[in-house]
Amino acid sequence: MFIRFDGTLKDKDERRLIADYLGSGKVIIYPTETVYGIGCDAFNETAVGRIFEIKQRPENKPLILLVRDVNMLKDIVAEIPSVAQQLITAFWPGSLTLIFKAKPGISKLLTGGTGRIGVRQSPHPLVASIFQVFGNPLVSTSANISSEPPAVSIKDIPTFITDKVDLIIDAGIIGSTPSTVIDVMDSGIVYRREGAIKKTSIERLLYDRNKTV
Repeated sequence: MFIRFDGTLKDKDERRLIADYLGSGKVIIYPTETVYGIGCDAFNETAVGRIFEIKQRPENKPLILLVRDVNMLKDIVAEIPSVAQQLITAFWPGSLTLIFKAKPGISKLLTGGTGRIGVRQSPHPLVASIFQVFGNPLVSTSANISSEPPAVSIKDIPTFITDKVDLIIDAGIIGSTPSTVIDVMDSGIVYRREGAIKKTSIERLLYDRNKTV
């Protein structure tokens, strides 16, 4: 199945179709504000397992999830530390992935057995449209073989990946820079990857916020 996305879905039926695919355990390729992702219902373990197979991804390597808002975030993380709340307020929706302690019961496939989970709120209009009708977090891992460069167009994705998914949403050429990834620890923050949001911007924000406290 193939859908062309040009900024908006053609009608509510397309939005409902995507949600139905996710709800029935299917795997999709879709655009985000950074790169193309492979996604599924994060609470469907069979679908999550398919993503690991498609990407040839080691099961000890955690996945990133997208959420609709902070309320959905609370469904999957044990707590939201104050520094994380500051970053959320400043950069969400946006290209900032935050790693939290996962709530008990969150699948080890999602956390890679680490007990921690990476999450962000994407500003992409396609993702926002999906969350209008889909109520679970969405897996968002780059649509490539693990360790290979991410895809910024459908043609960048190997056919042996596109042939194994159930739905492809093509938005043309997108993004190019992956999200910045920060681990929110009890002792402070740890940068795991500098991406679309620069470390200097984050440090400036935290300095200015804490200086006024």
